[in-house]
Amino acid sequence: MELTLLYTIVGFGLAGWSVIANDSIQTLGTFIASKKKWFKWYTLAGSASFMMAVVLIYGWWAYDGDISFGRLTRIPSKKFNGITP
Repeated sequence: MELTLLYTIVGFGLAGWSVIANDSIQTLGTFIASKKKWFKWYTLAGSASFMMAVVLIYGWWAYDGDISFGRLTRIPSKKFNGITP
């Protein structure tokens, strides 16, 4: 395995973990706190991971590799000091 591929996999894993650990838990925080006796933390993390993967795969498949669902293409490009960013 090449070193850049390893860095890519580790970086993607860390990014996914941060999304799941931060956004999903904050959004579902009240529900999780009220249902502690019904769900374990790993069940909730697994569910959030699965849904995130489904959404990313759908975006990749339906929009030809664009996981932003085409929303970023509607933003016009602006010039900054004569150089397009």
